Amino acid sequence: MKTLNFDLPTGLWKIRASTGFIFLTGLVLAFSVSGQEKVVESVPDINAQKKVLRPVASDAASQQLVDNFLTVTGGTEAYQNLRNVVASGTLREASQHKQFELVESQDGKRYLRLIWQFRGRSYEHIQAYDGETVWKRETKPKLLDPEESDSLEGIHFSNHRWLVQPLVQPSISDFTFEYQGEARVGIRKCHIVIGFGKEDERTWFYFDQETFLLLRWGGYSEIAGVQEYVDYRASKFKRVGGVLLPTSIDLIAENSPYGEVVFEKIETNQPIDLSLFLMPAGNSPILRQNPMPEN
Repeated sequence: MKTLNFDLPTGLWKIRASTGFIFLTGLVLAFSVSGQEKVVESVPDINAQKKVLRPVASDAASQQLVDNFLTVTGGTEAYQNLRNVVASGTLREASQHKQFELVESQDGKRYLRLIWQFRGRSYEHIQAYDGETVWKRETKPKLLDPEESDSLEGIHFSNHRWLVQPLVQPSISDFTFEYQGEARVGIRKCHIVIGFGKEDERTWFYFDQETFLLLRWGGYSEIAGVQEYVDYRASKFKRVGGVLLPTSIDLIAENSPYGEVVFEKIETNQPIDLSLFLMPAGNSPILRQNPMPEN
C-alpha cells in the first residue's frame, strides 16, 4: 500500500493509494460542480497575474499535486505510455451543436475538426498545431487556403488541451509550477497551481483537494476579439487505456459556462499519420511577374 505525503501551507495531507481509493480509475465518475446552493468559483485576477514572474524552479507543493494527480488517474507509467488520444463527440456552443474529431499527442500536437449544419448548408473547419505552428482552415462550404493562427486564440489552442495534460515528459520539461492557494470549482474545494510554459504562457490548474483530479484548467484567450480568461471544467471521468480521462467538459469564459464538450468515443495510442498536424499547401494560384527587361 502506497501512502502519498502531501505538505501544503494548509497542513499535511495523506492519501493512501489503496484498492479502496484507486477504484475511482475504473468507474465513470461524476462531480457536482454547481450544487443547489449558489457558489462563486475562484478565478485568477487577470490584471494581477500580469505581474507574476516565472519562478526559478517548481515548489514542493506543486510538484506533489502533479504527482498525486498522476497517481490517482492511473499512475505515472500509464500516463507516460499515453502517446496520443483520438476522440469524437459533440461540441455545443449556445444553440449551435457541432460534431468534432480530436487528436492530441503527448508531445503537444493537436488536431480538431468541427462539422455542423446551418440553414441547410454543411460546414467544416479544421484547426491544428504541429508543435511549432498553429493553423486553421475552412473546408466547407468553401475550400479556403489554410492560414497561420498566431492570435491569442491560436496560442490558447496550442497550450490548453482537452484530454492529454502536459504533466509528463516530454511536455512537462517546458513547465515551471507555482502553488497559488485554495479555490473552489463549484462546491468542490481545490488547490490552484500556475504552470509557466515554454514561452511563459500560463495555465491555471485546479486540483480537487480530496481526489486530486484536475477539475478545471485554462488560461488567456480571446472571444470576439476581446481578451478573456477561458478555461475548461471537467465533471465526468472514465478510465480509457489505463488512464482516467474527462468525458464531459464545460467551456468557461468570464467565469460562466457558454458551452459543453461531450466525448462519445475516446481511443488511446492509435496509429496516426503525422501529416495530419502539418499545414497543407494552399490552392490559390501564386502570381508571378516576369522581370522587366534591361535597357
